[in-house]
Amino acid sequence: MNQEVAVATPPTTTATTELVVPSGGADEEKEMKEDTNNTRTTELSSQPMVVDAESIQLPNPAVGNVAVPRAATIALNYKATKAPKETLEAVYKAGEYKAGLPLNLLMMQSFMAGIYIAMAGQLYLTVGGGVLGASLFPTGLIAVVLTSAELFTGDSLVFCASVLGQRVSFTKLIRNWTVAWIMNFIGCIFWAGLLAYLSDALQDAGQVELAIKVAEKKVHQTWLHIFLKGIGANFMVCVGVWQATTAEEVAGKILAIWFPIAAFVMMGFDHCIANQFLIPVGMMYGADITVGQLFWALLPATIGNAIGGGVLVGAVYWYVYDHMTSNKQFFQRIRDSIYKRQRRLTHIATTALTPSEDGENRDEKEE
Repeated sequence: MNQEVAVATPPTTTATTELVVPSGGADEEKEMKEDTNNTRTTELSSQPMVVDAESIQLPNPAVGNVAVPRAATIALNYKATKAPKETLEAVYKAGEYKAGLPLNLLMMQSFMAGIYIAMAGQLYLTVGGGVLGASLFPTGLIAVVLTSAELFTGDSLVFCASVLGQRVSFTKLIRNWTVAWIMNFIGCIFWAGLLAYLSDALQDAGQVELAIKVAEKKVHQTWLHIFLKGIGANFMVCVGVWQATTAEEVAGKILAIWFPIAAFVMMGFDHCIANQFLIPVGMMYGADITVGQLFWALLPATIGNAIGGGVLVGAVYWYVYDHMTSNKQFFQRIRDSIYKRQRRLTHIATTALTPSEDGENRDEKEE
């Protein structure tokens, strides 16, 4: 509601100024006397100044004898966060943008996402893991979000919600997930081989044994355990992504990301892209892991991540904040397709009747 404030202004004033000059000729004295009789008058409006609550006008210091108003608009409707439905709409727009990326840009952005997560993985190992390593690991996802990189796990949320909201086709989801997963892996391998192994950075930090231990731990688990840990990991990652989308400021996005990501690392959950770095770098240093075991460990983590982020976050918030529109349209399409099939079957059954049967039916109706 706009509020109007009446600001009183001073009454009209008249100022008279005498000019004192040296004596001169008679003509000059006459002109100066006439000048001294002249006055300069400044009239200030006696009407009250109306100030709108959304736009406040403040006067400048007087220029000469005239006060010049200066407009200073103060934004009173600023919001630091989006409403939940606005956040979902932002997720939809992100999905449309990601679905429209040319293949070369999608590959490059996916490669960079792998780089960022591998960077965070090496930081985790360098400081010795534990609580400190988990607290520093979010630097990777912060870089992903702020640079709009294509991370498979974050895209699980974006594309599941966008497909259910009918903003993106299912084929675009498959395209994005496939390219992102492969290029994330290449980015992780690039960082692991060049900047972690060949650079001897982990050797210098004295964390080679930790790298081997972490890699073997992540591989030598049951398939079910990896799958369930994958669900937990990407659920928390996508909660962080959702919260970062809600925040408008960079500082808010960083805080929104930091705590869920640090928490999932502390809990020991399995993030398939992080494992694409942690397992290969351990293999490079001599961990007892085969290539087959590597991919066998990545598979359940990938499926669990897709469910944890896509279903438990993306699909849930699509249903909660968009079920009044997209949900009805979705099920209406199913009902329409069922109705069309029924009509088609009825038409086939009708045309399959022989002419004699048609005649008999007509006779029965007439009788």
